[in-house]
Amino acid sequence: MKRIATSKLLTRQRAWQLRNPEKRRAHEILNRAVRRGEVSRQPCEVCGATATVDGHHEDYSRPLEVTWLCRTHHKRRHRRKITGGAP
Repeated sequence: MKRIATSKLLTRQRAWQLRNPEKRRAHEILNRAVRRGEVSRQPCEVCGATATVDGHHEDYSRPLEVTWLCRTHHKRRHRRKITGGAP
């Protein structure tokens, strides 16, 4: 893998964006749709929380198809994905 983050000029976020163009594109499309009112943020599908809810993409080629999760459950979902646990 290319070591993009070695440059002091690149932030960690920018380095991630450069390494993950498909994910970045999906995030931008979803965020634009939310700002335009085309998509509404929903409560967390696990606990029902309404504050700090993120759209979780299972398939980045379908940017408007998301599972709405609070930050806690979103982080857990990604940890399970990395460790191979159940979603």
